[in-house]
Amino acid sequence: MAMKTWKLSTGLLSVVVVGASTVVQGCGTASTSSSGSKDTSSSSGGVVQLTYWNMWSGKWEQVVQKMVDQFNATHPNIHVNMLAVPSASGDQKLLTAIAAGDPPDVFTEWNASIGEFAAKGAVMNLDQFMTGKYAGLKNWFYPSVTQFGTYNGKLYAMPWTENTYALYYNKTMMKQAGLNPNDPPTTLAQLFTVQNKEWKFGNGGVVTQMGFYPSGNFEHLMPAFGLSGSDLFTNGKYNLLNTKAENDMSYIAQFKKYPYSQVSAFTSGLDSAGGGSTDAFDIGKEGFTISGMWEMGQIQADDPSLSYGVEPLPVGPGGNANSTWINGNYNMIPSGSKHPEQAFEFISWLAGYENAAWAAEAYPTGGWVPNSPEITKQPAYQKWLSQDPVRKQFVNVLNSPKSTTDPVTPAAMLYETQLTNAEDYVLQGKKSVTQALSDLQNQANQELQNDAK
Repeated sequence: MAMKTWKLSTGLLSVVVVGASTVVQGCGTASTSSSGSKDTSSSSGGVVQLTYWNMWSGKWEQVVQKMVDQFNATHPNIHVNMLAVPSASGDQKLLTAIAAGDPPDVFTEWNASIGEFAAKGAVMNLDQFMTGKYAGLKNWFYPSVTQFGTYNGKLYAMPWTENTYALYYNKTMMKQAGLNPNDPPTTLAQLFTVQNKEWKFGNGGVVTQMGFYPSGNFEHLMPAFGLSGSDLFTNGKYNLLNTKAENDMSYIAQFKKYPYSQVSAFTSGLDSAGGGSTDAFDIGKEGFTISGMWEMGQIQADDPSLSYGVEPLPVGPGGNANSTWINGNYNMIPSGSKHPEQAFEFISWLAGYENAAWAAEAYPTGGWVPNSPEITKQPAYQKWLSQDPVRKQFVNVLNSPKSTTDPVTPAAMLYETQLTNAEDYVLQGKKSVTQALSDLQNQANQELQNDAK
């Protein structure tokens, strides 16, 4: 799923730490919530009641609720009560609850806010629970997936299901452009040349069809240039003025040849032109796009007849083939959780640890990429992959040690938001590559200084 971002309040996070320290001392006692209702997260009748918040809605909420129901059915001493909170305000709602001494026991996070939560003590360090049967948990995951949940070498958010990315290509549009639909580009240079043949314009230069447009793809293209999170963050500061980052943004800058205003007008008008869809690729109006496995489900809903293929991300100079940028769904235990040990048991179960056969059956219901090779190799998951070989592209890249994510820092949310702005400035020709990266670097490092105060 696509990530939505917003700026967390540093001031509120400071309040959270004070409030959380008070809550921990009273763990396990019945209380009244900040809304005045009885606290359902306390133990009752020998059954521990856990409160679980996430930001899903619609069909996704139903998928997760079914998993929660299965946990409850198999764990008679723990009962999980799930609440879906609005995605646009989920992080802020969580922080408010922690500050008020009434946090949930578990929160699912997919935004780049984990570093800020961890730095301010708003969520628990999960390493403390990794003893006994959980001692080998970290090594059970694909090595690359733990990066998104790790801050200062400690795991604060447990990997659940992953977002990996690949290149989708429209076979029909390739054929119409005189290209071989079974020979997609494998380098970024080839992609730029090939996609250029697929653009179409109407009267007044109005865009009617796109080849490829990389707005929002700087992060996805990081492996293509051998760019890792450790390249972007060194010695406690953001370092964006390095050759790999400049090559990444320079590739995006090539697309300023296509009028930004016309592209924006084209994409903003898709909801009416496409019968409700806002995805140009899904309705056959874009030749190439970088996306995750969920795109397959959207295509099935928007245009089941679409002829398309999927290939690993094309590579650029110094790039890493068959690798990807990673984010996904991660579970945190907020500071002040009344039942942290049971909360850890719940999120470990969801992650499939010592429960891989169940996860292999459950994850396909959401079209999800697993967090561990132990889940991937299960017969049920292999069967699901074989039903559509395209799916394998999104799982195989997790085996690459070169797959990466953004640096996890207290300024990661601001960095991600301002990165999108930097890309747009470059595509509009308002800033050079160097200026855009320099400004972004200064903004992110200033945020780090503000957070340290």
